[in-house]
Amino acid sequence: MLIKLPRKSLIFSLCALSGFSSFHVAAMDSEARERLNRFKAEEKAIYAHMKRYGINRNNMAAMRRLEETTPPYSYPHVSIASEKVLNSGEHYRIEIDEFILTMKVPSEPAVPGNWIWPYTDTRTPDPAMERLIENEQGKLKVADLGWHMCRSIFPPGLFGGCETAGMVITYQVLTKENINNLSTPERMRKVFSEVQKRRIPTQEDIEVSAHKSLIDNRRGYRIVLQPDSITINGRIWIHQAMNEAYSQFYVYTTILRPDRMLVVSFGLPTYDYNANPNPSTHPAAIKRSYALLEELIASLRVAKINDDGAPDPFVIERVEPAPLPIREPMPVAQ
Repeated sequence: MLIKLPRKSLIFSLCALSGFSSFHVAAMDSEARERLNRFKAEEKAIYAHMKRYGINRNNMAAMRRLEETTPPYSYPHVSIASEKVLNSGEHYRIEIDEFILTMKVPSEPAVPGNWIWPYTDTRTPDPAMERLIENEQGKLKVADLGWHMCRSIFPPGLFGGCETAGMVITYQVLTKENINNLSTPERMRKVFSEVQKRRIPTQEDIEVSAHKSLIDNRRGYRIVLQPDSITINGRIWIHQAMNEAYSQFYVYTTILRPDRMLVVSFGLPTYDYNANPNPSTHPAAIKRSYALLEELIASLRVAKINDDGAPDPFVIERVEPAPLPIREPMPVAQ
């Protein structure tokens, strides 16, 4: 068995073996603190620049260079804490290859660490990014967001204190098989309907599990909304919803031509949805989550850079991205 020592214990063990004195250890700790302080100061300066002038590619390139000074924690797909940069009423703006995704920043208080990946390149990735795409099997987060839905410490009916609603947006490189299976809204609905059904155990499944004294993890699933087409700002999305014991999530999916998929997943606060399927009986925090879901989904826009107007089964009407927030003009020298 490999025993992993705490980092500080490991340093002292190595020092003892190599004859290092406590002076050398103190010097190493001092250098580490100095590097950390430099990192924090540079990171703060980048965030201040984005807050003042807006997010741009130079900011993100600077953030990646900074993160690469702290291996092994560097990550080629660079994210930022959006609550440090964006204000309520403005819009998240995320460029993914030749597409621009925008969505309103809500007025609900954000939980710490609302992450967005403002720029994602899967068409011409550098070697590090290419490895990451391969390791993640083509799936990359472009947003990971959360908001407080209640202000009391223990709201009635909820679990774990003041709960949050969360949203994850994923950009996916499709395989050749998926390109064909998901090529139209009708095909996507069919595929997603089959996937939903497989998550619900049949009576035979339940009896087999009971006979073998097994726990069927699917037994908590319930279909809330079967896959159906919905048009949001000129684009067709397939939306569906299920719950699993104490969680309920809504998923919106669209295809970005020719071989990319965008998935928006919205999770409601923890609650016993199976025992309380009627939304009118849900606590106020969950009702607020439903309202937030409707607000954010209604604001979703996807635009294509240099759109050539080619026919697209998922596009009813071309739209422009939501406007950028008004910022102070950047000095010419920058």
